[in-house]
Amino acid sequence: MNVKKIITIAITTLAIVGCGNRPEPTPTIDPVVVMTEVAGTVQAEVTQNALLTPSATIPPPATPTFPPVPTQILPAAPTSPTGPVAPAIPADQLPDNAKYIADVTVPDGSVYWQRERFTKTWQIENIGTTTWDTSYRLVYVDGPITSEELVFNLVKPVEPGQLLNISVIMRAPDALGTYTNYWRMMNADGQFFGDILSMKIVVGTELDKTPTPAG
Repeated sequence: MNVKKIITIAITTLAIVGCGNRPEPTPTIDPVVVMTEVAGTVQAEVTQNALLTPSATIPPPATPTFPPVPTQILPAAPTSPTGPVAPAIPADQLPDNAKYIADVTVPDGSVYWQRERFTKTWQIENIGTTTWDTSYRLVYVDGPITSEELVFNLVKPVEPGQLLNISVIMRAPDALGTYTNYWRMMNADGQFFGDILSMKIVVGTELDKTPTPAG
């Protein structure tokens, strides 16, 4: 039922009530109340029609499609050029070189008593290509100092291929125990070369002492 029909019925009802015979008194109808009921009915109908009418559905926005990103191929890392490797110089072709041959005196483990004096002698060979003159020397490198001197110069030249017995005068330390020190050849320019020479002794009492060659 539309709004116009409802209003027409309300007006007609009011007219009939106002003009009809009234043999006996009837309750007075308030026009304001009637119009209020009509307005409520109209509002209810409008609300019902609004609920029954489907609302337009807004479609969701389309998702943008981006073109695929092309795969970038990175260039390979450059390799560093490999230069020629210098050949190793054989030991017997080094300008200065020395080879340990033997302990002539005081083999490792020799026993001396406290502050006993002795001479340590090594035998070495000149396996280089230069002649050792008197500017070459044997020099203390490391370990407990048991020598009265730390540098011993050669007293005569040594040709390549020749053997040399070189000696150091030493004295046993005061305290009992085992001692090792190290020595090496040095050229005129102050450069070490060749094998490292070592000396290892035991300091004991006079009862512990054992005979050693030329000790």
